[in-house]
Amino acid sequence: MQDPKVKILENFVNEIDKNRDKVWGVPVSHISKKNGYLASASYAELSRNLGLSQQGINFDLYKVSGYSPHLEKLNNILKEEGVILKGHIASALEVRRTTKHWWNNLTTKEKLNVKTFGNAIRFKAYIKNWRGGKGYEIVKDCGKELNAELLQLGGLDSNYFAVKDRGTLRDQEYRNKQHQAVQRWDDLAKKSLNSYREFVNVDSSDEPFVQLKQLAALVRKGAASVSSKKKPKEAFVHLCRFLEQNNIDPKSTLQDILSEFLLVRFHQDYVIPKMHNGNIAPSNAPTIISSVRKMLKRATKLKEISFHSFHDVEVKTLGRVTDTYKPYLKSERQAVTRAIQTSIDDTMALFEPYQKSGVGEYSLGDNGFIKPGFSNIENARYLFENHLNCIPTSFNGAQTLEEKGFLKIIEKLDMGLHEVYRSWGVPSVIDADTIAPFVYRLAQITGMNADPLFDIYVDDFVISHETTQKPCLRYWKERSSGGKQLHLDLFEAKLQWLSKKQSEEVKEVFENVIRITDSIRKDAPEHVKDKLFMYKSTGQTTHGEIKSFSDLKGKTTSIYSNFVAKHDLKSESGEPLVFTISRFRPTFVSELLEAGVSIREIQLMLGHSNIETTMNYLDKLDFNRIAREKLTDAISKIHNRIFVKADDEASNKFLDNPDKVIFTTPLGGCSNIFSPPDFVKKVSGFKKGSPCSQYNKCLSCENVMITVDKLPMLFAMKRDYMLLMQRNRIMDTPHGYVIEENLCLLDEILNPKKSDFDAEVLFRAEKLAQFEETAVIDGVTV
Repeated sequence: MQDPKVKILENFVNEIDKNRDKVWGVPVSHISKKNGYLASASYAELSRNLGLSQQGINFDLYKVSGYSPHLEKLNNILKEEGVILKGHIASALEVRRTTKHWWNNLTTKEKLNVKTFGNAIRFKAYIKNWRGGKGYEIVKDCGKELNAELLQLGGLDSNYFAVKDRGTLRDQEYRNKQHQAVQRWDDLAKKSLNSYREFVNVDSSDEPFVQLKQLAALVRKGAASVSSKKKPKEAFVHLCRFLEQNNIDPKSTLQDILSEFLLVRFHQDYVIPKMHNGNIAPSNAPTIISSVRKMLKRATKLKEISFHSFHDVEVKTLGRVTDTYKPYLKSERQAVTRAIQTSIDDTMALFEPYQKSGVGEYSLGDNGFIKPGFSNIENARYLFENHLNCIPTSFNGAQTLEEKGFLKIIEKLDMGLHEVYRSWGVPSVIDADTIAPFVYRLAQITGMNADPLFDIYVDDFVISHETTQKPCLRYWKERSSGGKQLHLDLFEAKLQWLSKKQSEEVKEVFENVIRITDSIRKDAPEHVKDKLFMYKSTGQTTHGEIKSFSDLKGKTTSIYSNFVAKHDLKSESGEPLVFTISRFRPTFVSELLEAGVSIREIQLMLGHSNIETTMNYLDKLDFNRIAREKLTDAISKIHNRIFVKADDEASNKFLDNPDKVIFTTPLGGCSNIFSPPDFVKKVSGFKKGSPCSQYNKCLSCENVMITVDKLPMLFAMKRDYMLLMQRNRIMDTPHGYVIEENLCLLDEILNPKKSDFDAEVLFRAEKLAQFEETAVIDGVTV
């Protein structure tokens, strides 16, 4: 009677013989050289996959009675089908076999969607131990074969040239094509095109948007230099993409394409999003808009077409240096905070203990293939919960039949692998986008810049500093004197987005990040292992590498744009928010100022060794409005302390203004600032004998509109006040305090370091002031 296990092997080999396509699913392994062959079917894998005895694994299936003829037949099939080749090592043949088996099991649609790089299939993303170098030429040939097939299917570009080969491959035929393309632009611009009827008939041409191309060719013809001739061509390409994006038929006529709002929509719906995504450089956006504007202007001159005008736009580029110094506005802060907290909450929810669903059933047959009709998400979840131990696997790391079967089911679903994991509440990949919200949160709490944030280590948060016994965050600040220590509760400022003390917030960020990076930290390189912010790269050339956020310095644009796009963050003007870590620092300072925190405390929080550095920083951050409010309050307090009491003889002496001193302003004059009208005297806080609290308030009001033409008179007033201080004894009287107040206010307006006006404008105004005459004080006899 035949051994049942021998029967299993016999049936398996007969099935392979009948369906030779399955031969690529038989693993191969190394053998001693025999008749020129260095590989055979892997007996160990056969034993495991077919459920044969352990004896087959430990000794050799050839030595087991009944197995030998079937294995001989199987090896002959492998040789006939080219799975095993003479003179080729088993490791190379196995990689080649795995690759072909993977490829043969893909549908045409799946093949067209495989990852590519450099116009070739990115095999490393799918095949473990993929090699194409020395000793593995057969693998390299296999790659060329599959790339050729994908090229035939239309998944690769037949006109593609590798970067290193482009210089040598630009043969005469290629140059001729380039010349023909340039010549086509010249030919389109030969006609004067004063009338719409002179344009190419769209039905007689295969070129998409051919009439629009003619319009661009006319603009190009008028360009003076070679470089400027490229701009209309580039603008035409972008405008075509915009039209395609809006499902406009490439056969559309110019009459159908043109509209008065075309430039506005192109700018708003195409250029701005492309700038935010990094696909259009901010410096290039004005050039593109300008070229499209020229095309539309040329179109308005055409006869026999109902297009006479269009709405123009002002191009606002992104990423300007000044933007990085501007705090987020209140509504923007709230939106950013919600987005950060939502991202953190969603991520932390993934790290809760996994709850098994109990759905699905076992979906693999005896041969390891998926049973017909069993490729659904419930059965994939069954394998995940009962055979993968609820541990995520990937296409690069699948080993067991169940892992491979699980991934095959996922491939047939509409959802991606990581999307499936996330829907089950399972953390699958700790990439930069996952960690970024925690970085943003720490920037919110501390006001730290990106570089020191990225370089923080896991032990840099100290609950109780050895000297102050207070919570402390150590960090390294570049371009400074070295190590810095940021004390977290030197003040009790009630910031808008902090519900707890800073130290508690920072502690929570540290604990959460350490928890979610635990699975990758143990495999991180030594120089990364102790960094707080780390991630697993998903880049094409660095896939799977564990990196520190400090590796991202200067490469954070995509992370910012991903965050803005995911949460649809908008500025107050409705445009996509200019989002960077750099803006958290001025926002942090803005919150401190609004909360009434002193400059000295802000200096300590920012880690500045000199308070002048802090003052310059505040000036650079455009905090004039807040600073002016603080200055006005401070001056009022000073005046209240230094003015003599109302019942003193010195005060009473000036109530009647015996010297007839009249203070003038650009708005008028005051005959006696110490004796204001009754409605002023009734204002709370007014003290008899004090100067009028309303005098000259317009200059200190944030609603005042001071125009450039008023600046020469203000400089003249300042000049005359300074002369009075030198030539008269008026400064020894209470009137002197009013003059000092006016000088302080004028300094806020006219000092280039404090003023909202440009330094050059102020310089010209000061020159013009010499022609202005004032009478800042009339009737001075003191």
